[in-house]
Amino acid sequence: MRLRDSGASAISGAATSFALASLLATFATGACSSEAISPELHGSGTSSTESTPTDGGPLAEEASAPAPAKQPVPGLHAEYFDDYHDKTVERVEPNLDHDWKADAPAPGISKDRFSARWTGTLTPAVTGKTTITIDGDDGTRVWIDGKLVIDDWRAHFVERHSAEVELTKDVPVSIRVDYFEIDREASLRLSWSAGAALPEQVIPGDRFTTTNEPSGLPGPKPPFTNPVIPFDCPDPGVLAASGKFYAACTGGSFPIRSSRDLVTWKNVPGAAILPAGKPAWAANGGRNWAPEIHGVGNGFLAYYTSVNRANVLSIGVASAPAPTGPWTDKGSPLVENADGVIDATFFEDDDGSRWLFYKIDGNAKGKPTPIFVRKLSADGLSFGAGSAQTQVLTNDTGTWEGGVVEAPWVVKRDGRYYMFYSGNVYDHRYRTGVARAKSITGPWEKKGPPILENNGSWVGPGHGSVVRVNDSDYFLYHAWKNAGNGTAAPGGRMVLADKITWKNGWPSIANGSPSTTPHPYPGEPF
Repeated sequence: MRLRDSGASAISGAATSFALASLLATFATGACSSEAISPELHGSGTSSTESTPTDGGPLAEEASAPAPAKQPVPGLHAEYFDDYHDKTVERVEPNLDHDWKADAPAPGISKDRFSARWTGTLTPAVTGKTTITIDGDDGTRVWIDGKLVIDDWRAHFVERHSAEVELTKDVPVSIRVDYFEIDREASLRLSWSAGAALPEQVIPGDRFTTTNEPSGLPGPKPPFTNPVIPFDCPDPGVLAASGKFYAACTGGSFPIRSSRDLVTWKNVPGAAILPAGKPAWAANGGRNWAPEIHGVGNGFLAYYTSVNRANVLSIGVASAPAPTGPWTDKGSPLVENADGVIDATFFEDDDGSRWLFYKIDGNAKGKPTPIFVRKLSADGLSFGAGSAQTQVLTNDTGTWEGGVVEAPWVVKRDGRYYMFYSGNVYDHRYRTGVARAKSITGPWEKKGPPILENNGSWVGPGHGSVVRVNDSDYFLYHAWKNAGNGTAAPGGRMVLADKITWKNGWPSIANGSPSTTPHPYPGEPF
């Protein structure tokens, strides 16, 4: 159940609410049109093709002529997005006066977790200051002539928000309204008023026109707050591939989850990196840790930690034609060390060379914990001929790192390599730091203090993946809820998502600790 803001006002005048049945009746008269479209057609119109003579004759000239402009019709162009993504319904509606209550707005749309957008032209009824008012449950935004005049982008019961705009009678202006629904009841009404000259009323349909063109924009999405995976899912390894995201976490068979936005995650039925619960070369599946899926060549590789026959932590690798499998294990450990080796991460450089970073688990035996890098073969399943491991980082016991550095993830930005890594004991003392280098083999320079540490809501933030979305970087990582005394609360390590910003050659994450306020979906403007 979500909490909504209190102090909301109820929509009055149910007689003026726009009923779906009457809308469909309007469609039947031919005044409006309605059709469902597939997600693949999102933002695109229909087109036709003909055979064109190769001699460049008249038919070729006709084919290159611009299509005639669409004639405007009364109403607004409406687009409905199921689950905030799938444009499932697209139609012309006479105006904005909806009271869906707890029902779906149209067939093919869920009653909760949907959004909508209306676009068109508004013709003012009077000259001077006009008050535009929207009553909505949940979030709404209104643009007049390209200017955002109402910005109420949050979940709540019915609330009223208004803006005063300067308009000229019968001089059309563009209008756009975005809306999202979370759960429970849903309603939306757009009104205007201008003193005695124009008593408040729902903006009538004859004041709207549209050429019935899609906006070409993605579905509006509500703000979200952390966590994005609200249960124990330590050491998330996240991959972006073919417009989706895939994640696997420490434990068991490494089941795979998928997402379209890094915010909502679902289990992929039957998909797991180690379906048997352990690789054939492992003594057991009791310490299956830190899986990461990476695209390599035309396929995918998953690097992970398990224990070999001697019950010593080792790095394994499996391959698959798709992120969800089926996965085939290499059949033997890729990296072994007497002190144990964990937390492998893959990196492909601009020249196509492929590298593996990993940590020797010396801290388990009271030793330093170096992180090494080693060049891989082209297929990523073995190491290149003659390649040797190079130490690139080790812990500084007198700093926040304590006895541990681990969980590397490497990216390249503006010609430099950056390693995000974690340090200290994996409880409330855990933190995230960063180092940089001009060469992949070093020397690596640590920034110094952690770039992600505790706050009043979350402790132990670390072991994350850097994911790029629409030219922005995001860090997907785990943290415990703060028990209230600065230690970890029960419930395990949940997955959080925060934006990375770059300044003066270094990255920062959120405000230096896990974000606790609503923010936009990754890659989307607010």
